[in-house]
Amino acid sequence: MSVPSFVDPESNAFSKDHLNEFNQVASSLSAAELAAQVERAVKETIEVQLELGIDVLTDGEMRRDDYMFDYMRRHDGFDFVNTEEVSLRNGAYTAKLPCIVSKVSHRENTISNEWRSSQNYSKNAPVKYTVPGPMTITGTCKNKHYDDEKLLSADLVACINADVLALVEAGCKQIQIDEPLLVRRPEVALEYGIDALTECLNGVPSDVQTTVHMCCGYPQYLDQKDYMKADPNCYSIIAEKLDAAGFSAISFEDSHRRNDPSMFKKYTNSKIILGVLEVASSRVESVEEIKKHILDVMAVVPRDRLIIAPDCGLPYLPDDVMKAKLTNMVLAAASV
Repeated sequence: MSVPSFVDPESNAFSKDHLNEFNQVASSLSAAELAAQVERAVKETIEVQLELGIDVLTDGEMRRDDYMFDYMRRHDGFDFVNTEEVSLRNGAYTAKLPCIVSKVSHRENTISNEWRSSQNYSKNAPVKYTVPGPMTITGTCKNKHYDDEKLLSADLVACINADVLALVEAGCKQIQIDEPLLVRRPEVALEYGIDALTECLNGVPSDVQTTVHMCCGYPQYLDQKDYMKADPNCYSIIAEKLDAAGFSAISFEDSHRRNDPSMFKKYTNSKIILGVLEVASSRVESVEEIKKHILDVMAVVPRDRLIIAPDCGLPYLPDDVMKAKLTNMVLAAASV
């Protein structure tokens, strides 16, 4: 069974403390020294996943200082100098964000080279590459150029599709688009957001697994309980259109807030990537607990359409906790 996410696919690959520490260390290194350290981190991240028995790997986003901003910087139209404060995640927090000040356009492909480098560290297991979706990019910046969000979405789709096709040409067989805004703005998802995602993947052959990940809430620190979450009905609201869109797999968070297993009956075409680990809780789920979780969902989802994973990424977890959680997840998956 596959793990689609090793670190957080919609924000920093590091916790805030780790990011501050990284910036301090990075500032003392030359460009060549920093690049070598980052490559070492990627290699170690992949080796850990292989040792734990993970089937589908990621590079840990070690090359990214910030998941969203790193991707935006690779394209024209974004101003990172004159930032503006914006309320995010339905008011969960505010942040200073880059502004869109001109037409968004694709500058050059660099992510396919990153994927090749990461895949070279794993000869036997595929490395997945993730990119943010157009709705989530739109929701993580200040739009000061486009009068119509649909026009912005169309330009973002063109950028993402160019990068996705470059990944395909390089040989990548696992491509994930992270679009948490699907469940935070379901009305937009139904109007054009899901259609935009399908356009992001135009031209991708059938032998490439295409995954859409939907994060329904992420805390600000380890063991936070009161963080804001998306409407629990959103997975159902968008189910019919999302399931018919043609993605290989759809990734659900099902651990930090359980869905009624009957909800998964609405998804009959795509494979279900089932989140069984709370990614920002220090509590280690037992093998038996995870096994029961899997079996509960297997009552409505056939075994051949089920993939087991953490809810989201694991940036807040200490290494020993992370390894214990993933070890138990792999054992539980094997036991069923």
